[in-house]
Amino acid sequence: MLDTEDERRLRDVIGRLGGLTAAGSFAHVLGSPVDPGIANAVRFDHAALLVFPDTVSDVRDFLAASGFVAGPSVPSRVVRARLAERHQVPEEELEVTIVHGRPSDGAPGGLEIFVLPREAADAIAPGLVDQERATGEESHAGWLVAPERLEQARRTCLHLSSMTPDGGGYNPCDDRDSGGRSVVYFKTGPDGDGRRSRIELTAHGQHAEVLAAHLTEPARSAGEHKALLSILSGHWAARALHVAVEIGLADALGDEHLGAPDVAAAVDCDPLAIARLLRYLTRSEVVRERDNGTFELTERGKLLRSEDPFSGLIELYGTEFYDAWSEFPTAVRTGRTAFSHRYGVEHFEYFSTEPETSHRFDRSMQAVTRLVAEELSRSYPFVDGTTVVDIGGGNGTLLRTVLEDHAGVTGVVFDRSHVVEAAETERRPGGLRFVAGDFFAEVPGGADTYLLSRVLHDWNDEDCDRILRNCRRACASGARLLVLERLLPDRPGAPFDADLAAPWDLQMLAITGGQERSRDEYDKMMYANSFRVDSVIPMPVDLKLLVATAL
Repeated sequence: MLDTEDERRLRDVIGRLGGLTAAGSFAHVLGSPVDPGIANAVRFDHAALLVFPDTVSDVRDFLAASGFVAGPSVPSRVVRARLAERHQVPEEELEVTIVHGRPSDGAPGGLEIFVLPREAADAIAPGLVDQERATGEESHAGWLVAPERLEQARRTCLHLSSMTPDGGGYNPCDDRDSGGRSVVYFKTGPDGDGRRSRIELTAHGQHAEVLAAHLTEPARSAGEHKALLSILSGHWAARALHVAVEIGLADALGDEHLGAPDVAAAVDCDPLAIARLLRYLTRSEVVRERDNGTFELTERGKLLRSEDPFSGLIELYGTEFYDAWSEFPTAVRTGRTAFSHRYGVEHFEYFSTEPETSHRFDRSMQAVTRLVAEELSRSYPFVDGTTVVDIGGGNGTLLRTVLEDHAGVTGVVFDRSHVVEAAETERRPGGLRFVAGDFFAEVPGGADTYLLSRVLHDWNDEDCDRILRNCRRACASGARLLVLERLLPDRPGAPFDADLAAPWDLQMLAITGGQERSRDEYDKMMYANSFRVDSVIPMPVDLKLLVATAL
């Protein structure tokens, strides 16, 4: 069978087919107009994905149930070789199959599903499945090129975009009646989230010269320069978001579609400057420009409204946190936080003496906490009659949600005195109380479940041990400890640019003095403090819920 994760990934790919088959989509992918001769010689062929079912038949059944006609299964040569190289295993041990699917209603486009049975993958290379899903190295959009135009199309990809060569090969088994297929892959530079995307150019027949040129293409191409320039401009995107929040741009747009002069008048800014800012913000997909030149908010852009806690997060990251990063070189040289170099004290101490900043920080934390709270309440089996202590729980947003969904559960939010004083003025469900204290000294005792949501990453290993020891002293054997954190990869050299753990690890270095950690590091830290991690549950925004038991 297909597990739920592969089913979700397949549905996502199917959902993207419409945009890929649209006219002009090849030029859109390249981000530049394409010579008409090339454009006419290229058509979208398929979207590809690597999945890990029990059997190939599971994929064929899924395609049939999703309105696709599955073609014959053929062995993969190119993807098998790429997997073998990435995971350092003998190529002959990997049995990768290709299943093509075409819409049964005759609609254009199709699917190319690479199938590696889960049991075999786990036996050959433990961790392969999780890594491949995280990085999506074999996911791509495939374009069929007229054979005589393959080299021109390949050069177009190199020169008109930030794409760089990413391997290729010839598979005589694919489209055997047409002489097999030659394929060349490209990957883009990382986007604002650190993710890369891939495309494939494929042509019928064996094109040895094109493949030789592609596989020996110099690694340093113009695409790499463009990719680095894109990375260097990343802080401009963050500043643009901050300015948009600061001037109330999202509030001004509301649910309307307005021209730049109207927006400028509403926020009392220069019309030309606002037009340029709005145009830039379309790159971040927070606003959309309509055909008539007016602008409107996207769903993402609505998060910038002053009523949404996420706007507070953007504001915080555009003020104290942004300023602190100016001292990041010092943090790298000394290991001390950039924040303390910039402001003279560590950030929690700073917030305790700056009520306005503290309120902004606590409000900003709600932006993610609300998402996590809903998923936590659904995913973890809270039991009636039990008590949950949320250590460092801020204004109680997370625990409020849990208690509202589980009326038989009671809860305690434990945090610093100035946080508790502010939180107690807000509405709260029955069974929830606030306790002020210092988790480095002690935590409330006698509860069934203790919760540390994005707390441990704020602290170094020694401080984390102090927190965990106090948790263990407070609870009986068999009590549960729930830890919400982002996880770095366990295996050295494993890619981790597809999630938020690596960037937030640097943020911890710059701001708090803490760090993100791997599952293995948390396992060892927990065990050293008499807890055992039993399971890990995925949560929104790349967080993981580590479920541990007191020994």
